Amino acid sequence: MEVTVSFENNLDRLLERIEKLNENLEKLEKRTEYMEMMVKATELKPYEPQESLKGKLGIGQGLLNEWVAKGLEKQVWSDRNIRYEKDELKAFLKKEYAV
Repeated sequence: MEVTVSFENNLDRLLERIEKLNENLEKLEKRTEYMEMMVKATELKPYEPQESLKGKLGIGQGLLNEWVAKGLEKQVWSDRNIRYEKDELKAFLKKEYAV
């Protein structure tokens, strides 16, 4: 009986440590993704056209739509000319990927 209780206590502690490691790994992955996006964002024009923005950041229309829904401001210069301000994007990324 004592061996079982000791084993269960050790297993509980091990599971807690694994859970904590997973949380830290998720935070690290989010931080890494943020840093990669910020490096790419520094190479953008002050008002980057939508298509080149997606290409330079390596994102699709779906993720860009999510960002707009979360508050990233887009500038509609004409029906076919949507642009994003570089500084606005960087501020959005900092807020969105904050850990």
